Amino acid sequence: MIAILSDIHGNLEALQAVLADAARHGVEAIYCLGDTVGYGPNPRECLDLAMLWPVVLLGNFDLAVTFDPPNLGPTALTATRSLVWSRRELNAAVPDSQASDRRWKFLAECLRSFRKGDVLFVHGSPRNPLYEYVFPEDNYNQGKMERIFSLVAR
Repeated sequence: MIAILSDIHGNLEALQAVLADAARHGVEAIYCLGDTVGYGPNPRECLDLAMLWPVVLLGNFDLAVTFDPPNLGPTALTATRSLVWSRRELNAAVPDSQASDRRWKFLAECLRSFRKGDVLFVHGSPRNPLYEYVFPEDNYNQGKMERIFSLVAR
């Protein structure tokens, strides 16, 4: 049995609770669909745990933290501040001087999608694995749903 996680966003306490519950249920592997870092107070610790899992995809925030944040304007000030802070945390040489390099290398090597059999794992959608949101009301947008699901076998 696998557990599928997503959007951890540096929330170590929540991640530890989920991992403990997964262990109680006999989960053999963790697949993470992205956004391991960002917003929460523990991006290093969450990323260090994720580095132990067989599948960790790149999320839009994981990608954004790897670049100098663009000027997102006043409406995205919180996201920009979080990106800057998360980068600073990931650059910290904790617990040793090579830790930061290992984390950045790991993020750089994360896949944007992963296929196992006829199952496709993405952070966003099959059409745009990093950025496309699929909202409940999109069920009524037949064109959007047909375009998205034409990209997967089932």
